[in-house]
Amino acid sequence: MECSEKRLSATVFGEKKHFQNLSKDEAVNLKFSDITYRVKEKNKTKTILNGINGEFRAGELACIIGTSGCGKTTLLNMLAGYRIQTSLGQILVNEKIRDSKAFGLISRYVLQEDTISPYFTILETMMFASNFKLDANYTKDQREKVVFEIMDMLRLREKANTLVANVSGGERKRLCIALELIDNPSVILLDEPITGLDESSALQCIKALNQLAKGGRTVICSLHCPSARLLQMFHKVYAMSRGECIYQGPRNHIVPYLEQLNLQCPLTHNPTDFIIEVSINVYGDFQNEMVQQIKNGKILNWHPGVSQLQQNDDMAVCSSSNPNKREIRVSWWLEFQLIFIRFMKQMWRDKTNFKLRMLSYIMCSLGVGLTYSKISDNAVYSVFSFYLSFTMIAMIFFMAMTPMLALIPREIHFIRREYFNHWYRISSYFVALLTSQLPLLCGMSIISSIMVYLLTGQPMQFWRFCMFAAMVILISLVSLSFGILVGSCFNILHSLFLGSMSFGVMAIAAHQSTHGKNLSTLHEVTLYSSFMRYALEGVLVPLLDLNRPDFPCPPSEWMCPASKAKYILMMFGSLNISYTRSVVVLSSLTVIFCLMAFLIIKYRLNFKKASSECKRQTYRES
Repeated sequence: MECSEKRLSATVFGEKKHFQNLSKDEAVNLKFSDITYRVKEKNKTKTILNGINGEFRAGELACIIGTSGCGKTTLLNMLAGYRIQTSLGQILVNEKIRDSKAFGLISRYVLQEDTISPYFTILETMMFASNFKLDANYTKDQREKVVFEIMDMLRLREKANTLVANVSGGERKRLCIALELIDNPSVILLDEPITGLDESSALQCIKALNQLAKGGRTVICSLHCPSARLLQMFHKVYAMSRGECIYQGPRNHIVPYLEQLNLQCPLTHNPTDFIIEVSINVYGDFQNEMVQQIKNGKILNWHPGVSQLQQNDDMAVCSSSNPNKREIRVSWWLEFQLIFIRFMKQMWRDKTNFKLRMLSYIMCSLGVGLTYSKISDNAVYSVFSFYLSFTMIAMIFFMAMTPMLALIPREIHFIRREYFNHWYRISSYFVALLTSQLPLLCGMSIISSIMVYLLTGQPMQFWRFCMFAAMVILISLVSLSFGILVGSCFNILHSLFLGSMSFGVMAIAAHQSTHGKNLSTLHEVTLYSSFMRYALEGVLVPLLDLNRPDFPCPPSEWMCPASKAKYILMMFGSLNISYTRSVVVLSSLTVIFCLMAFLIIKYRLNFKKASSECKRQTYRES
């Protein structure tokens, strides 16, 4: 352990020491053997990884290189325990079978996508992460000290107060790395960390990773092909082709390795470029020869003269056979508070979306109110009260549901990295997401209710208005939960399409008459399977039931049945309506939709997070 601490304390960037305030975890060596992974494509099976082997050791910066589709990301996902469910082989941590939960506490995975909220500054983003990753006993000053220490190392201090939306691609990538360094993991895995970066930004990123490795960590990243300048930063190269290992060893042994196959790397060539060219048969098909020479990765550290399997014992890295780290878990209530505050700030800072939602509510309510402004002044127009109810429901349904159809798929994309890297519980996140929508939703629902109720000249009875407003809020809640449910199942495009289509289907069912005693079973099932039917009943009760005063009859009319609210309900076959039933059903559906959405989101995230703990057996060809 002394060796590990010595390495960690020696971490420097320039002349300044870093991580002196962070706990020093045990070094971790990661070894895998006979890893095989196949997927089914239509009527055939495709091999992604074919019995590969290898090892990555503490204190090394290792890169997995190869052409697109060679299996780099799949191997990295396997090592991280991310997204891969079924595989064969063994993954060992310090020579012991990997325990998924324990390994998840000492490792962090930086995905290729830079999924960070653009509405916060770099410092705010780092401080938010520190609330979950550092011990709850840390003071604000101690958290800031840790955060600034990491920001200094990754050269983010000057951009501390810059919004993430305004930083460069390289700075965003370094921020992704910085977020996962706060709790000082022993293993860091990165998928394509320099993709889309210029040479200078890529060099800064790889330099930072090199310093992390020197601190005793195991740092593994996948790359297409690093330049000669970037290659100098890596201690180990793991080359892949067609799901197999074609080289594993130091960067400066690539050329001698290829020379044994009578392949001469030109002096002006980057060795990694050359070995990748060989892997795609530019100089002939040497795939089998390279796989056999490196024994598909069983030779863990190739150097000239190696012809048999040997252990990689040339590095003096202290490691424990049981790396262990206490899980830092803040209380559920604190998680909820932190995430709720983030949602509220994000909603407020996204001013365009915030203003558009408010303006939409006001303009639509004004339009509905003015359109039906005369229905209470004359019994001739009283029949339009039914259409007012239906229009009001449609407006509230879309206003509450549509933002969720766009928000939820994006949020799932955002939280994937945070949840996989053990920031918080899904339950606290989901409840915070739901409750953060309530202030705006309920506030605008009340404003809409006031505008529509007054503009349409409804009876000035406070209790009647309260029933109307309460039903509008309840319809907003069930529409919100339905939007979250649909958004949790599909991407944005599909969610918007299916959400709109579902309204049409439910509207048809809700509009059917309930008048008569000879309704077929199919008719009844269709009618009451739509929650919009219950919403319609709930709105009709305060508008047309409960002894509503008669509509004024025009002097020219000597028979005026439309002045009676009961007559209008009878016309549309809606005599059998119940406010209590509507409240119970809509409340129940709100809870059911939310519960279903929570389970689906949890399933989707756990499916991607599902550990690839490999079966302890040798793969046999079927």
